[in-house]
Amino acid sequence: MLLGSLLATFALTLPTHPVQKDEKPLSTAEEIDKFVGLSRTGSAIIRPQAARKLLSYGEPAADRLLELSGDSNRDLAALGTSLVEVLGEFDDPRLRARLWPALEDSEFPWRPAAARSLALHARANEWDRFAQYLDDPIAPVRLACLDALAAIEEGDDARRNELLQHAATQLADENDIVRRNAALHLDRLGHGRALLWLAEDLRRTDTFFGVATGEAARYAALYAFEDAEVEVGDYNAADPESETSLKALASLDERLLVRAESKEKALPESERLLVPRELPSIALAKPPVKNVVLGLQLRSCRRGDYFLRWTADDELIIGYGSPARIELPEGTTAQLVDIAGRAQNATKGTVYWGRPGCDMELYAMPRVGDRDGSVQQLIISKDEQPVSNLRPRPLTSLGAALAASIPTGKAIPDDPRTRELAERVFAAFASIGGAVSDGKAAGKR
Repeated sequence: MLLGSLLATFALTLPTHPVQKDEKPLSTAEEIDKFVGLSRTGSAIIRPQAARKLLSYGEPAADRLLELSGDSNRDLAALGTSLVEVLGEFDDPRLRARLWPALEDSEFPWRPAAARSLALHARANEWDRFAQYLDDPIAPVRLACLDALAAIEEGDDARRNELLQHAATQLADENDIVRRNAALHLDRLGHGRALLWLAEDLRRTDTFFGVATGEAARYAALYAFEDAEVEVGDYNAADPESETSLKALASLDERLLVRAESKEKALPESERLLVPRELPSIALAKPPVKNVVLGLQLRSCRRGDYFLRWTADDELIIGYGSPARIELPEGTTAQLVDIAGRAQNATKGTVYWGRPGCDMELYAMPRVGDRDGSVQQLIISKDEQPVSNLRPRPLTSLGAALAASIPTGKAIPDDPRTRELAERVFAAFASIGGAVSDGKAAGKR
């Protein structure tokens, strides 16, 4: 979805009360500090609304935020993601100068917010700076930087082919949100065939341990078709495999191809060759994975997201939607299930550690003592600040075993999810709850 859609927010509904006779009205500076405070410590709903309210104060608010952002990325991070998100909307060069070092710092926890903030008023001379983050480990950063290039390219023929190549590359991105965004940009540039990526998402029924990833993709694709002003007919996202939906999808495919051919007539032949005409495997709708017994989901503020599953017949399933598959040595999953069971017993009924935030580890495993095959999930999470002793020792042992089971040297060509996967998973563990290995084990697999 385009950046404008992603940045839509609720109208400000912060509680107010009339000034009493003996109350002194707040000065502008006091009002600004009030909304700064709410942006940092309010509820999850209030924080972004309060941050956007600051925009109405203009330069005085920009001055105050510049003061609070300090001289280091650590000071800027202390503002919180909601305030970082709106800094770029002030279109103030001083705040912009604070945002670029944050995006360039791999340890800055709010890099997606910094990227979106910078993309709002992308400058023509920043093309190369944005382009270098199109393969960033964090999907929202990749998405925002393509949006920035699209904004810079507008009306600049010299940049058009480069933008097409970047967007075409993102059609094979490991993240479906990034793929849909790229498809919309390509359609806007006359390459309507890219909307077939959205139509494929309407067919998805995949899940990840109870999370309806396919359903989420279907509804996101519907919104994307709205952005592209394309009707999907009688398709029903709640029942994608019904006869009515299947007929609607068949009709949609035909109409998209006719529409694409009509738009492509105005394009030079050399430009058409820049955009793939067939969907790569990573973008195809696949049925739910069977025989899964173990799962690991890692979400890291700084290292990205990982979705891993182990099947009863010793396959490692990487990603969701159309996942990659790597064969494991016989007996690998059984050994991991045994370690998971011991970890579950050792945690003695506790299932959650930490505090809500952008860092999370989720372990899914068979519930010990339950013969019905139900799943037990153990979760640790935290915000951007380090937490000592966050991960209990049994989960550190389990995490180490899961990460060590990932084969090295088995990357699947053209599938970014499998490249240096073990090393990246170890790094994600370290950034969330601390290292699960001293790194030596990784070289022995």
